[in-house]
Amino acid sequence: MILCFDFGNTRLKYALFDGLGICDTGILEDLTFFSIKKVIGSKPISLIAICSVIDIPEDLIESLRLKYPIHLIAKEDTRILFSNYDSSTLGLDRIILAEACLAKFPHQPCLCICLGTCITFNLISATGEFMGGAISPGLIMRATSMSTFTDKLPLISLRVNFSSWGTDTNSNLNAGVMAGVLFEINGFISDAKNRFPDLQVILTGGDAEYFRDQYPVDMNLAWKGLISMCQRFN
Repeated sequence: MILCFDFGNTRLKYALFDGLGICDTGILEDLTFFSIKKVIGSKPISLIAICSVIDIPEDLIESLRLKYPIHLIAKEDTRILFSNYDSSTLGLDRIILAEACLAKFPHQPCLCICLGTCITFNLISATGEFMGGAISPGLIMRATSMSTFTDKLPLISLRVNFSSWGTDTNSNLNAGVMAGVLFEINGFISDAKNRFPDLQVILTGGDAEYFRDQYPVDMNLAWKGLISMCQRFN
């Protein structure tokens, strides 16, 4: 079994794999050996893979190394090609999504759209080249900014069933966020399809569910990227 960790600024996530299948997912209580040991229990762990954007205490890594094989995911582990993209500026989270696209859509161009705190657009060619991308504010960031930077606009709760045209202030704000993001997504997809007519599109991230009726969604895409990388050094 392989235990993968994704340590972000907000949450400490984990996924347990038996082969390529996900057995369990969850969130750590805190970044301690005790919390990790609770997740492991008596499971036969062959590898612990860690992807992190935060600093991990050195004593925690050393404690884990005494009992389990550890691999800290790095950019050097990727199969993604970079000819015209400065990979030094590309976050590991986006590289992992690109890896997932290679595994999910082999030999096909893909646009992966991750809807989290920010929205990232990640365009990968059929040969595994990272062609380019874009970053824009996420849904909550958009809604919050309109309330924060004005005197009278309220902070709205986003609605799944949204219209492109509101009939009052709240529905106008909801349309501006939800329909606005959908128009943005459609625009990027249309532009990418001009370059790659056989383009595959996949959405992921915490807010992807809002757009499940429009496009395919895979909430475990990042985990699939991680386990794909792990197969090469396990």
